[in-house]
Amino acid sequence: MNPLKKLAGQTALYGTSTILGRILNYALVPIHTSIFLESQYGKISDLYAYVAFFNILYTFGMETAYFRFSAQKKYHGNRTLIYQSAMTWVVLISFSVSALLFWQAPTLAHWLGYPEDAHLVRWLAVIMMLDAIIAIPFARLRLENQARWFAIAKLANIGLQVGLQLLFLLVLPQFIDTSAWFASDVGEISVSFVFLANLIASLITPLFLWRWLIDYRPSLNPQFIKPMLVYATPILLMGVAGMINERIDIILFADLLPEGFYPDKTSQQALGTYSASVKLSIFMLLAIQAFRYAGEPFFFSGAEDKNAPSLFAQVMHYFTIFSILILVAVSLNVELIGKLFLRSAGFRDALYIVPFLLFGKLLYGVYVNLSVWFKLTDQTIFGTIIAGAGAIVTLIVNILLIPVLGYLGCAVASISCYLVMCSICYYYGRKYYPIPYFFGPSLVYLIIGIGLIYLAFAVDLPSDLLENGLNIGLTLLFALVIFLREKKNLRSYNQA
Repeated sequence: MNPLKKLAGQTALYGTSTILGRILNYALVPIHTSIFLESQYGKISDLYAYVAFFNILYTFGMETAYFRFSAQKKYHGNRTLIYQSAMTWVVLISFSVSALLFWQAPTLAHWLGYPEDAHLVRWLAVIMMLDAIIAIPFARLRLENQARWFAIAKLANIGLQVGLQLLFLLVLPQFIDTSAWFASDVGEISVSFVFLANLIASLITPLFLWRWLIDYRPSLNPQFIKPMLVYATPILLMGVAGMINERIDIILFADLLPEGFYPDKTSQQALGTYSASVKLSIFMLLAIQAFRYAGEPFFFSGAEDKNAPSLFAQVMHYFTIFSILILVAVSLNVELIGKLFLRSAGFRDALYIVPFLLFGKLLYGVYVNLSVWFKLTDQTIFGTIIAGAGAIVTLIVNILLIPVLGYLGCAVASISCYLVMCSICYYYGRKYYPIPYFFGPSLVYLIIGIGLIYLAFAVDLPSDLLENGLNIGLTLLFALVIFLREKKNLRSYNQA
């Protein structure tokens, strides 16, 4: 089979489960933004931002290490021991860290600014431990091309979360007074129900992976775990730096934003508004996540092919084009999407930053492609250095611009970070693993797309119907032009 078609097929399989799952999860956004106050929504975003950091520590880069060592020919007869070693390390780390968090929950809750929410810290400690333990089985499913079971387990987790949240937030309040169940949200529907639904779903999800968990035997074989840790530690550090790039704006925003910067909002309310707009960049993240699920095994398995560099360049080309389509489609129709998903008008005050956020995520997707060289050459230390440089840029720009530009400062920080990371990664990639990337066509599409976005924002039509019709029409026209332009090129490549 043509390798591009194979990758596209795998991406579609993982993408279907990812997209369906995210759509289910995303269906909660209108509910959350109609039920919760902006300050409550800000609390949810704030706590989950910290969870993202801990998830990196819990998995310790072992997913990528498992892929790398399982793909090497000299380890082919020892895949089971590699799996056991990776799994055991993650179990030890996750149990130890969660035990500490559980014990110190009251202190941590007070430090986070939510002194009455120690129970949330304890729940999140259990959630993170359970999710980390099943991370390696999920990686095994990807390595064994078990996309169907991967999709079932992922959708089960998200479906449970969504169903339980609907039960707790919409159904139960019709029959029972739940407003005083948790001390931190007396008089309002509590955000604790969001975390409780997550906890129950995380407790049940491992049952869907029992076939891959039942044959687990604790093992820390030095022959495998030592080189895996050497390989994985830079990835851990890279992940921490990457999370700074992705989530530090949420953590810093309320503290850096001057009180009264937005006259009708407190800093915590503004955080909720910003977090809601960040949700609209989910469409780009879906594409990147689906690509990563299929791409990592694909890159590792094809690394020794003499045509790999040319193939990887083609992958970058079509990934970038698809990402540009998402950027243009969402940006042109952001007002319509915002009204559909962000039910309270206060949550739509920051929609103007969505194109900037999407562009930042597009650059992140380009970096994901560029970063293949240091993973394939076992020089993951470069990933740590590059992500560290991005983290420094993110911190500096956020600290400088949030007090001055508010929401827009965060978006500029994201773009600046990924521009720097892409530039450094591309420069060193040409030295150590040359790939003949061709960015010219993508750059032309990007310039045209940005022009269309600017036009849509500049033109003020007399009715929403006309405006929505024009924006949808421009989106379809842009997609059609790219399709016709690329169809011929793709046919030529397939014949070659």
